[in-house]
Amino acid sequence: MYTIKPVPLEAIIPLRHKVLRSGRPISECTYQEDAVEGCFHVASFDGDKVVGIASFYPESHSYEPSGKAWRLRGMATDPDYRKQGVGARLLEEGLRICSQRGGEVIWCNARTQAIPFYSKLNFVIKGDEFQLPGIGPHYFMSKTLV
Repeated sequence: MYTIKPVPLEAIIPLRHKVLRSGRPISECTYQEDAVEGCFHVASFDGDKVVGIASFYPESHSYEPSGKAWRLRGMATDPDYRKQGVGARLLEEGLRICSQRGGEVIWCNARTQAIPFYSKLNFVIKGDEFQLPGIGPHYFMSKTLV
């Protein structure tokens, strides 16, 4: 069983770098949104090892203009721990916290390869595929929390 808990930014940077920005400068692993008031990060642990991460920010989007929207960003699972439910349980905990903080909807720019994961958790696609420069193809996805 994995432990999931809120953590400081420093705890998630190594896995962000390994999974999401491999081969790129570690400076690219800190996002502007990490400084947004209300931002929080959760991590899944196997003992002392961080095996999954996700960050959540209060932020609206043109598809989700509600002032009660939250954005999921920087979600990653260590490749050795994929397909074990780590990501799903981690995301569920983050969604629980967003809901406690008054969130009504969660959204993300999901990598195209991650669409099946988010779809299983009832996220829906809105709009067409788009490219994030230097990262690759994505879709906007969201889920109602209430």
